[in-house]
Amino acid sequence: MEKITFIGSGNVAQQLAPALKRCGYKIHEVCSRNAVTGKLLAKKVNASFTNDISSVEDTGGIVIIAVKDDAITEVVKKLPALENSLVIHTSGATDISSLKKKFKNCGVFWQIQTIKARTKVDFKKVPLVIEANNVSSKQKLMKLAHSISKIVYSLNSQQRRVLHLCAVWVNNFPNHLYYLSETLLKKHHLPFEIFGPLILSTTESGMKNPKASQTGPAKRNDKKTMAAHLKLLPDKNYRDLYKLISKSIIKLYNP
Repeated sequence: MEKITFIGSGNVAQQLAPALKRCGYKIHEVCSRNAVTGKLLAKKVNASFTNDISSVEDTGGIVIIAVKDDAITEVVKKLPALENSLVIHTSGATDISSLKKKFKNCGVFWQIQTIKARTKVDFKKVPLVIEANNVSSKQKLMKLAHSISKIVYSLNSQQRRVLHLCAVWVNNFPNHLYYLSETLLKKHHLPFEIFGPLILSTTESGMKNPKASQTGPAKRNDKKTMAAHLKLLPDKNYRDLYKLISKSIIKLYNP
């Protein structure tokens, strides 16, 4: 049975460790600076706990670095050489070269999904992206990925960086616009929930053909409606965003 060690006990580790345990993997150890969340996770997956990263065992299994992107370099520096283990990180934006310099067998295991500790994740429906530095590591990563997901892609670091960038466009940016809309609606005592069906239908049609599904005053270059909208917006931040996005749409559909 493959032994897995987790470095970190944040959102990704809290979801991924139990998911891998359910698939038959042995979670050997949890190493975390946060003793509270680390011990809770270790107990949950029947693993040992340590907060001493230099003591992480070289089991010959898989060591998963599940920490924030800007902490990966520090973790790599403090880990032992781990000659026999496959060392991977779970970052979409971090190059595999951050591991190659130190570890003989290394790779990337990135889930294209926003992961939160308290939100249940069905990994079978989550696309996973893997990358490895050699054939045997790739085979091991493929087996790991396919054990919990039906959708697995093998991509290089440059392709993954582009994916991560576009994930910001399709996930983080729209969510910010939802928040701005909700805030504006509250000022006028209107419910944000009213847009639920619209958001779902927009997502569904956008998945099929985003260019063809575009609607609205900017696509029609309806200057009168856009001017009226700008007058309703409460401050410069709202107006600047409205103008910027509208300008991009106008340029695409009304060259």
